[in-house]
Amino acid sequence: MGAGREVAILLDGVRDKNVMQLKKLNTALFPVRYNDKYYADALASGEFTKLAYYSDICVGSIACRLEKKEGGAIRVYIMTLGVLAPYRGLGIAKHTGNLLACSDKQRRCHQLL
Repeated sequence: MGAGREVAILLDGVRDKNVMQLKKLNTALFPVRYNDKYYADALASGEFTKLAYYSDICVGSIACRLEKKEGGAIRVYIMTLGVLAPYRGLGIAKHTGNLLACSDKQRRCHQLL
């Protein structure tokens, strides 16, 4: 994890089989416990909720929910974005956010919060 090196980051979608990874990360990263609705919303957002891996270690996540607005527009609401302390400063959160912005454009969502 030296400065100036290209960091290989793999992003993977959250599914029923790996949602426990998201739960464990949230426990380590945030001082609150999220309820079942949070995880249901994260799973329902599809491509907008991701786990970030560095050298095959799950080190971060972004979890979103989709909100329908008047007129049928969809708003993407970022519920949580976090990276474990030893892996911060490597651009993992930025990389995750960039992917989210690309997904947003592909789906033609009108608002990203």
